[in-house]
Amino acid sequence: MEETLNKIYLFDIDGTLTPHRQSIAPEFLEFFLDWASNNKFYLTTGSDFEKVQEQLPQELLNLSEGIFCCMGNQLFKSGGKELVYQNSFTPSDGLLETLQSYLDSSDFPHPWRTEPHIEYRVGMINFSIPGRGSDLKMRETYSRFDEKCRERLGIKEVLMNKHPEVDVSIGGKISLDIYQKGNDKSQSVNYIMQHDKPRYIVFMGDRVFPGGNDYAVTLAMQRHNKGVWFNVSNWQETKALLRLGTLYINRDGEK
Repeated sequence: MEETLNKIYLFDIDGTLTPHRQSIAPEFLEFFLDWASNNKFYLTTGSDFEKVQEQLPQELLNLSEGIFCCMGNQLFKSGGKELVYQNSFTPSDGLLETLQSYLDSSDFPHPWRTEPHIEYRVGMINFSIPGRGSDLKMRETYSRFDEKCRERLGIKEVLMNKHPEVDVSIGGKISLDIYQKGNDKSQSVNYIMQHDKPRYIVFMGDRVFPGGNDYAVTLAMQRHNKGVWFNVSNWQETKALLRLGTLYINRDGEK
């Protein structure tokens, strides 16, 4: 038991524990609840708490040590009953004008778009060309469009050059997360290291690459020199890693 308490697991939600913007699969939920009863874990996501509740049942949230929402700009404990902290962010008029210019110039067809294109969350905004109201089919359509023309990557690079006060990361299949520089998912790691003081952290996310909204977690783990991380493509890979016991091996190879 002591060995288990010396490490803490940190999970992204969308694309890691659940399909994008969908509820957790019943077969994985049963497995994860059993696993969670013997392990200490936090959740970290770019979504707000209301969306987390749509994807994960209260039973699972109650087992977590905490839920970092909105890129770590908000932390809930006790399954969401206790708000520990939250940050604020107000986008400048210039930033909003730049986003509007991309809405006007994007080649993604206007008839396929839905509102809203800018969603205000705690400590951040989420920007989406196709719109937050897109159904699953349209999300896949835009995702293929974006893979071909790399629209979100281009927007990200321009925003960070033109508006150096913000950071931008690619989140999910259709959007960009925009927030005050430094107020990203690294806040999750910093909080855990300060308050829980684990021997190390094990992180799993689906965007653990430069520009992805999970990448800041790995940079923070490197700064603290604590932890290992895994880039997964879906919940099936997350389940396989947990089942195989891969995560019980620490950075030094000790068990």
